[in-house]
Amino acid sequence: MIIYSDIISSRLIYTLNVIFKYVIGIDYELTNHQTDFETSFKHKINYSVKNIDNSLQIIPSNLLFQKGVVEQDIQVDWIDEIPFLFKTNGELPYDIFAATFYMITRYEEYLPFESDIHGRFSAENSLAFKNGFLKKPVVNLWVMFLQKKLLELSPNLCFPIKKISFLNTLDIDIAYAYKAKGIIRFWGGFAKAILKRNQEEIGLRKNYITSKKDPFDTYNFIEKHSENVNTQYFFLLGNRAEFDNNIHPSKRGLKKLILKLSQQHKIGIHPSYQSNQKPEKVAKEIKRLEKILGDKITISRQHFLKMSFPSTYENLINNGVKVDYTMGFASQVGFRAGICNVYPFYNLEKEAARPLWIVPFQVMDGTLNQYLKLNPEQGIQEIKSLIDEVNSVNGLFVSLWHNSSLSETDIWKGWRKVYKEMLTLMK
Repeated sequence: MIIYSDIISSRLIYTLNVIFKYVIGIDYELTNHQTDFETSFKHKINYSVKNIDNSLQIIPSNLLFQKGVVEQDIQVDWIDEIPFLFKTNGELPYDIFAATFYMITRYEEYLPFESDIHGRFSAENSLAFKNGFLKKPVVNLWVMFLQKKLLELSPNLCFPIKKISFLNTLDIDIAYAYKAKGIIRFWGGFAKAILKRNQEEIGLRKNYITSKKDPFDTYNFIEKHSENVNTQYFFLLGNRAEFDNNIHPSKRGLKKLILKLSQQHKIGIHPSYQSNQKPEKVAKEIKRLEKILGDKITISRQHFLKMSFPSTYENLINNGVKVDYTMGFASQVGFRAGICNVYPFYNLEKEAARPLWIVPFQVMDGTLNQYLKLNPEQGIQEIKSLIDEVNSVNGLFVSLWHNSSLSETDIWKGWRKVYKEMLTLMK
């Protein structure tokens, strides 16, 4: 594959790398020499306003040749149930390279926005949600549309055959409800439950006293049902504070759990809620986990999915993180960046691809239950629909759960069957 463009920019190179190397799985050549392009025997894409024979023309918008971030006037057109952005003219009447760049860099999240109560860019503010395509992997669909157009021009062109893959992830915000927390925290919580007349909590604590069964100790259940499914864990190791309520990392029970799970699974850091205001805490929390495991920590997911572009990712890079799993919304399921492939981070302030891989997820337990207020049966249907979308483009389906959501207590009664059904679909 050879691609011609009058201008070669870092944005264009990055976008082509994502489309051809990481989504399609082929290499390409990029040139701004028209003669070399015209005389090449390779399959051709002409990314310019020039008319060049025997090539698929995509007329560029200016986005990939700009620098900095400015408000984009974007119209969404639907063709065969696929939304298209950045309308131009030519054989392929939309600049899908610019559209891809806009989505995967989270361009709109660099612009001023009204944040939610946790300081996050909400799903409801996104172009995808407002235009009804958040539940579609639009980047992958655009790539398939491009492949179709290339095959019409060159029927002998061959693309690698891919199939759907799966990744099951769990964030451990609170490793145990009672176990390993210490006597003072346990009895203090008991007293609070009595004062609030919380009969379920009183019953759970009484049961723990007699049986030592902790409702959040769902790890045997997780391990049993996630057998043969790639599973990773992310541990919150921040100091105790509002929204950071895990067991202190010095506690033996937490260390034992982390070491046990690390024998079969990748373990990552879950940077605390506090670390967003005090980024230096990330380094301390990573060191705590590295000390427990005796190994370097290179994978991460932000607690509460709190993320600011580009500072959060740059801080992770500076602390040795190589892969981040935060790319998804809390309040809605779907495709935050419009893609279901692993791809590299591009910093719009530095105008450069950076050494951090992004793994987007499509569904979180709390989104289904707490934000969307779905019942377990509706949750199963939502998951099935998302897997179907990922399967249609042969992408990567990633789920996000918590050990506490599998406790079958309080609002989570009946949700184990959702998790089991999801894992059945992932095998």
